[in-house]
Amino acid sequence: EFDRGLVQTAYEIKGVRTSELERFAKELGKEEVDLSALPLNCHEDILLKGFLIAKKKDIDKEKELSALLPYIDNWATCDMIVSRIKNIISPEFFIKLLQNGNPFYKRVGIVWLKNNRLKTNLTETLKQILNVEDENYYVKMAKAWAMADAFAISFDQTFEFLKNCKDEFVVQKSISKACESFRVKEEDKRKLKEFKRGKKNAG
Repeated sequence: EFDRGLVQTAYEIKGVRTSELERFAKELGKEEVDLSALPLNCHEDILLKGFLIAKKKDIDKEKELSALLPYIDNWATCDMIVSRIKNIISPEFFIKLLQNGNPFYKRVGIVWLKNNRLKTNLTETLKQILNVEDENYYVKMAKAWAMADAFAISFDQTFEFLKNCKDEFVVQKSISKACESFRVKEEDKRKLKEFKRGKKNAG
């Protein structure tokens, strides 16, 4: 019931703890498992297959993730699977997803780039993320989350992106998230709050 309150999905939620799914995926990862034969009937089935894609070494990870993408229909499934995939699939795969018409394909791409490319190539990665066009709430929140993380990496670089961002929702949410983050310096949080006040007064 708690999970149903947080996750909007078309699939049944059984309430299996993530730690149990991780343990099961670790065990299955040692076996000869045909991933295409695994059921995808509930929220936990989808997570389990995503965790297995991350863990198993003898599979075509790009092919398997492509087959799983249509089942990712909420932020939790997206973020939990993507956080485990790391650098085991080429960046180009995720960059292509940014142009897909499905908002959760886009979120998969944004979250992967945020997790794996922001620190090493902030300018190019943030540009790719912020150029994604979609009015879906979960896409816009992923963009804001990426910019908030970027503030902790390079405040000055990211502040330039913030000033040029035309999406007011992304601007406001990224400022809020950055101000809640313990990784952003207090003096930088003050600058963000001043910028927010300035925009409000100008409006």
